[in-house]
Amino acid sequence: MKKFIIPVVITIFLSSSALAENIQKEAIDSLATASTFVKKGNYSKAVEEINYALSKINELTASGLLKYIPKPPAGFTLDSKQSQGTGAAASIAGNAGATASYSGPNGSALNVNIAIGGMTGKMASLAAFGQMFAGLAQNAGGPQTKQIRVHGYTGTLIFNGQEMNGTLTFQVGQKTSVTIEGNNIESPDVLISLAKNIDFQGLEDNF
Repeated sequence: MKKFIIPVVITIFLSSSALAENIQKEAIDSLATASTFVKKGNYSKAVEEINYALSKINELTASGLLKYIPKPPAGFTLDSKQSQGTGAAASIAGNAGATASYSGPNGSALNVNIAIGGMTGKMASLAAFGQMFAGLAQNAGGPQTKQIRVHGYTGTLIFNGQEMNGTLTFQVGQKTSVTIEGNNIESPDVLISLAKNIDFQGLEDNF
């Protein structure tokens, strides 16, 4: 079995490396083409090539985010993870993102979203701003909001005990946000446990 697994792992690694190299080459080629169009005075085509190159660069950035998808907390399983770069809509949707979903006992589920740039990259800042006013609307039966600290980063936790769902958001630097969502969970502790598995410092240093 080991003799079979090792070649498969090597093949996947080489395929991933080759794919990254191809995307990088596409970006470089588009930038070179854009330069040619600029020299010819065809600025609209130059912009098209630059936008295409940007989308490819964002793909590379997004694929790099996958290494920061956290391990599942105790009792949960990582079901899927994926990354996506964004082109012309980057100012709204963000430059790049990575998501993951987890399943746990009794139908519980967790989702993680890491977003860079755009409005989505500042979602945690917006959540923190909203938390300033949360105390005015809190009641015993509704969502409860508070701030917590994990690995030196402040997160905004919103949990509804009646509906058994919650959200935990972190702003990592000025342009990266991490959002953890939980459904059918009995306690917000599982959100915090998952957050503790995230390398926030690595995200801030590299993105």
